[in-house]
Amino acid sequence: MSQSEAATASQHHHQDTVAVTLAVTDPDGGTQTLEKTIPAGPTNVLALKAELGVPPESSLWVVRHGEKPKQLVDHASHNVKAGDRYETIVKGGVS
Repeated sequence: MSQSEAATASQHHHQDTVAVTLAVTDPDGGTQTLEKTIPAGPTNVLALKAELGVPPESSLWVVRHGEKPKQLVDHASHNVKAGDRYETIVKGGVS
């Protein structure tokens, strides 16, 4: 294993976790806010949805202080940081 492979493996196994907030809006307009602890760093959006318990077919938005909400597209990667706030609208319950 090369040094870069070893470093990547080490980061993967000892990845820091961070606290984030997920606001879930149901079809009736009710909103539930959940605190989640998930791995920090670059994460595929579909994997992020799975970590948050958001159905794959639901849209996911990140809302950072002082910025406009940004929709996260499934094929992209998002850099998860402590304090991130995510929002979603789901047709059913959050798992």
